[in-house]
Amino acid sequence: MELINEPHAPEVTLDSLESYYKAGYDTVRKYSSDCYVIMSNRLGEASPTELLQFAGGLDGTVIDVHYYNLFTDYFKNLNAQQNIDYVNNQRASELSTLTQSNGPLVFIGNIVCLLLWHITY
Repeated sequence: MELINEPHAPEVTLDSLESYYKAGYDTVRKYSSDCYVIMSNRLGEASPTELLQFAGGLDGTVIDVHYYNLFTDYFKNLNAQQNIDYVNNQRASELSTLTQSNGPLVFIGNIVCLLLWHITY
């Protein structure tokens, strides 16, 4: 059960998002003890690890991360191999910081790369 998709920083503050997620988590738990509760990271200028401590304290949580290389200026001048290398190195490194042995699960809800755009267009 995903509680909200793609909240955006800074318009949505971390405090308000955590409050919303806690209320949603408690509501889901009233009806199901084994349903996964998915919490989307904020898009924008937010840290991809900002929900780790919060979600890690709640059983059965999943952090949903979205990567939109296609819509970021940094990637516009990279060729296909450079995009592949970025995903293999930078994104993999970032995912390793999100994956903790006793932490929440991590779900990559979206990954849109310029490489895909180059191939299809």
